[in-house]
Amino acid sequence: ANDINGEHGKSFIETIPDIPDSDLSTYAQSKLAIMQFSTLLRHQLGSNRRDKINNSNEQHVTNDETRLFPPVRIIDAHPGLVWTPLLRNHIGNAATDMLQKTGLANWIYKCPSEGASAIVSAVDYYTSREEPSKSSDCGASTEEMPSKEQIYFVNGRPGGYAASESRDLDASSRLWKEVILPEVEDLVKVPKGWGAE
Repeated sequence: ANDINGEHGKSFIETIPDIPDSDLSTYAQSKLAIMQFSTLLRHQLGSNRRDKINNSNEQHVTNDETRLFPPVRIIDAHPGLVWTPLLRNHIGNAATDMLQKTGLANWIYKCPSEGASAIVSAVDYYTSREEPSKSSDCGASTEEMPSKEQIYFVNGRPGGYAASESRDLDASSRLWKEVILPEVEDLVKVPKGWGAE
């Protein structure tokens, strides 16, 4: 079996072919694919959990049953502009040198740890703003039910603009069936019907 270091001691990242991306279109497509996959996850995980809870024999869901079907929050987040090798390679050596020598890079861009903090802030947003439990039709509190609504966080705050394609369930399902599933179906057991609308 292959491990994370691959067959020849290389990391997975080192085995990815170096594909020129001068206009960052490949990068943009990969980010759209991540958001479409999160749309599919929100749809699938929310529906599966509600079905399991609704189909339980109990009139009301107990704390033990809630632990059996734990909530999953799918969060879309952008860290903001981060001073990464990808960005530096994209803008070129002359611009990179000028931005670093003048100190503008520190003013305009975040360092990687600040970018990571913005992502953690998006996760923390939910835990610091939870409303008291409200009962739903199936007995579980609404805060325990994952939302199918996309909230896009930018710089650790909700309300960033997300393209409508990122919320398109049909496109998300096609991404799953045509791109992701063929890559993972021999690696993991995929639940029957998963990814279907």
